[in-house]
Amino acid sequence: MAGIAENIADVRAHIPADVTLVCVSKFQSVEAIREAYKSGERDFGESRVQELQRKIPLLPTDIRWHFIGHLQTNKVRDLLKLRPYLIHSVDSERLLNAINNEAAKQGYIQDILLEVHVAREETKSGFTAEQIKQNNFNLPNIRIRGLMTMATNTDDEAEIRRCFSEAKQLCHGEILSMGMSDDYPIAIECGSNMVRIGSAIFGERDYSRKLRAVFFDQDGVLFNSMPYHAKSWVLAMNEYGFPFTEPQVYRNEGRTGASVIREAGGDDEAVEKIYAAKSRHFIELTGGKLPELIPGIRDVLTFLHDHNIQCWVVTGSGQRSLINSLNDTFPNIFTGIITAFDVTQGKPSPEPYLKAWERSGFKKEECFVVENAPLGVRAGKAAGLFTIAVNTGPLPDSALTDEGADIVMPDMKALLNYFKQITNNQ
Repeated sequence: MAGIAENIADVRAHIPADVTLVCVSKFQSVEAIREAYKSGERDFGESRVQELQRKIPLLPTDIRWHFIGHLQTNKVRDLLKLRPYLIHSVDSERLLNAINNEAAKQGYIQDILLEVHVAREETKSGFTAEQIKQNNFNLPNIRIRGLMTMATNTDDEAEIRRCFSEAKQLCHGEILSMGMSDDYPIAIECGSNMVRIGSAIFGERDYSRKLRAVFFDQDGVLFNSMPYHAKSWVLAMNEYGFPFTEPQVYRNEGRTGASVIREAGGDDEAVEKIYAAKSRHFIELTGGKLPELIPGIRDVLTFLHDHNIQCWVVTGSGQRSLINSLNDTFPNIFTGIITAFDVTQGKPSPEPYLKAWERSGFKKEECFVVENAPLGVRAGKAAGLFTIAVNTGPLPDSALTDEGADIVMPDMKALLNYFKQITNNQ
């Protein structure tokens, strides 16, 4: 605590007076934030709605809260109830519309920044340069005050400068938010007038724990939905003249629906028609009700949540009935959800798990994957993450170990015992 004031003074000495300093307080204690407040800071950045809900009542009312993390659309209502000063990370038209509609319901105008993607990394989010140039954003309950971006994660200063310079050329608003603890001097040189600094003020976060986040697949891990998916896929594919069997479904489990259909030889028109038929058959087979939960999964999630270990859903599914039910079925459990709508490549590409890992903010060795499907295991391992397979389906264990699963569990009870052992040793 004693070093926070000194750290702020040092940072302030290196930024011009007209550059806004946002103290990144995510994962920091209320006491640490108070120390920064005593030093005169009023702008603080948080990345989780639940953390903001907890901190705001405990801290001075004149703090300007910036939301700087990835925002899921299902968290928009709760965030806007808190009236954030500025949302930095608006990275899609879907999110734009969700914020606009909710702000209209709540009767006010929300200030935001558009996140622009200029980095050479697929896992970074944001609007393209072309979308920013077109500037077709006209929503009455949103005020776009500028842009936010993150540079490519690299030691190459020329590449970092390229990212920041491109964002500066695209920005015609009053705010350009770019630059963090490692690169804010370069960002300011390139035109940033708002920097987001955490570790240089509060120090490095404590990474002593070995397990900080677990990324769960959905179908076959949370819900016993695969039998319904298998039958609905076979019905839909056969309906449009594509021979398909249930074993093929299990071998393709984890892929996005579009990639399954294209893999079978379908074109864009077939993708649209077959996936609509598949969704229809799924609802008919389930009777419009949620499939039952995988036995023991609720105990696993509750245990992790009670031990402050983040739980995420990472699924190739586009089955909206299941996705929309997650927070109702498991209230206040999931930190974030990555679905088929969030990625350009589904499993077995590592992109879905890389996105979850990046958004978690933790080291790779602190994040585990829980999968039930061979392609999901392949994706987790390709992302460089410790991957546990729980064999809840008809495939042999060898189908999972052959893809590189670090451990294969027979059921969720065994998984729970494994997590208990890990946390007892931490």
